[in-house]
Amino acid sequence: MKPNLKWGVPGVVLGLVVALTLPSIAQEDPAEPATQARTVSTTGVAIVRSAPDEALVTLGVHTDADTAQGAMDRNAELMSDVILALLDEGLREDQLATATLNLWPRWGDDGQDVVGFTAENQITVTVRDLDRVGTIIDRAVGAGANLTSGIAFRVSESNAAADEALTEAVGDARRKAELLAQAGAAELGEVVTITELSSGGISPPVVYAEAAGADGAATQVLPPTLESQVSVSVTWSLV
Repeated sequence: MKPNLKWGVPGVVLGLVVALTLPSIAQEDPAEPATQARTVSTTGVAIVRSAPDEALVTLGVHTDADTAQGAMDRNAELMSDVILALLDEGLREDQLATATLNLWPRWGDDGQDVVGFTAENQITVTVRDLDRVGTIIDRAVGAGANLTSGIAFRVSESNAAADEALTEAVGDARRKAELLAQAGAAELGEVVTITELSSGGISPPVVYAEAAGADGAATQVLPPTLESQVSVSVTWSLV
């Protein structure tokens, strides 16, 4: 009888292990797939047009000399005259900033011998009274400026225009989404995601100033209308 007892106990233990394991196996069965949420995604675009109230005028001095030091010295002398003239015109120092300063050799026809040096120094002038842009250019040229990289116009409160464009872009996206939802016999729910795709200003055509005539008339500058454009992608849930 003892041998039967020794074998009987392990059998009972094995039965318990199997009984306890079976429920855990049943819990690992894959659950039924959940119903995928319905959404609609659209892209909205908006353009805000505004008049500029600032101009960035880039003016400079180009000088040639036989030596590098000579080119730099002459350039510094002329640029100092230009800066003093702009300050006398009523501009503040914080409206002037160095844009570029370059020095390079000039090569002869053989491409091997250095025949001189060229120095260039340009400053960016921030003009907040657009009616004075032409006068400021003329004053700088009269003081020795002989180089320019053009004029850039901008809106000082550019963030306000961008914010307005973002709001309009989201509204444009919602309008499109509502049309799509109605076509699918649904209604818009909550916003799931909003992504700004692009933002920035649209560069207007370059405006060239009309040079002063013999009668001494000031250079004429015509500011363009600036445009700010944004594009957003918005996803809504459908109900």
